[in-house]
Amino acid sequence: MDWIGQKNQIDAAQKAGVSHVVICGSMGGTNPGNMLNSIGKGDDGKGGNILLWKRKAEDYLMKSGLIYTIVHPGGLVNEPGGLRELVVGVDDSQEGTDNRNIPRDDVARVLVASLEQASFAKRSFDVRSKPEGEGSPTADFSSLLDRIGDANCDYSLGVIP
Repeated sequence: MDWIGQKNQIDAAQKAGVSHVVICGSMGGTNPGNMLNSIGKGDDGKGGNILLWKRKAEDYLMKSGLIYTIVHPGGLVNEPGGLRELVVGVDDSQEGTDNRNIPRDDVARVLVASLEQASFAKRSFDVRSKPEGEGSPTADFSSLLDRIGDANCDYSLGVIP
């Protein structure tokens, strides 16, 4: 699903004339040893590698010629959105906050903003949130990526099968 399913969706988007594809990936893709890659891995070492397959699909999207936005959220939590300051980065950087998670509602807000904000086009980035009460809740998505300038995630890091 993380590779073939997304590849099929990207191909279908191209065929249908879709102009902008948004993918919600996951932080941790620069580390092949990330625990998420162990989920579904058999004793024989086959299977698993969720984040590596996600990165393969993301790389395919970037090379497709479509306009894209790839968002890598930190750990997802079931807490209310709109109450925290969001922190962006690239390549699994922990800069900006020690907190490694983000409410699902805030991820949804970033995904919608990626279709509304021209500055999100042809971008791949990580997003987490500061703990509630630390910083100011993010309301202005037009300046969210200012902190990382023109930086995008480096797909030469990690392993792409």
